[in-house]
Amino acid sequence: MAETKFQTSFIPKKPLMQEGTGSKTGMSIFLLISILIFLASIGIAGYVFLENKFLAQQITTEQQTITKNQSSFDTATIDNIVELNSRITVAQTLLNNHIAVSPIFAFFQKTTLQNVRFKDFTFSSSGKDSNGNSVVAVTMSGQARDFETVASQADEFGLPDWKNIITQPKISNLVLNSDGSVSFTFSAMVVPAFLSYANTQSSNASVTQ
Repeated sequence: MAETKFQTSFIPKKPLMQEGTGSKTGMSIFLLISILIFLASIGIAGYVFLENKFLAQQITTEQQTITKNQSSFDTATIDNIVELNSRITVAQTLLNNHIAVSPIFAFFQKTTLQNVRFKDFTFSSSGKDSNGNSVVAVTMSGQARDFETVASQADEFGLPDWKNIITQPKISNLVLNSDGSVSFTFSAMVVPAFLSYANTQSSNASVTQ
């Protein structure tokens, strides 16, 4: 009896995947990310450490500078500085409260009309205003060519331009002289700030403009 032989072959329809390849790739990426994060953490920690060290050194340097400056001033020097500052403050206060007459002379020189002349100038303090400043009154005897000139002079003193210099300007006691001229009395209140010695230069500048 003849022996029957069977020849078998197996050809797979799809290539077989290598086991474990996908998991190894995932592990490699995860390991790389972990290493990068670790290195970044080390870098940040190093930066923070160096920054703190730099700030500590800077604070120490500043403290040493302050200590050195403090030691350079003894008690006597500090007392002298305080006393000098007090003297300067008192001098400044006296200067600000001092009354100067020159600005009002410059004002009348500018505002007096050509045919008017003044004499018997009186300059007196009339107490204090609501701000504690000295209130100053001015009185003068004047003479003008005629009544029309007196009226023009009164209009000049009453201009709004001078409200920061004089207030309550008043002309009174008009007398007609034998030569046709008119004598009169002028009075006004002077704004205290205008007579402040500290403002003398600015006041003169505003009058002479």
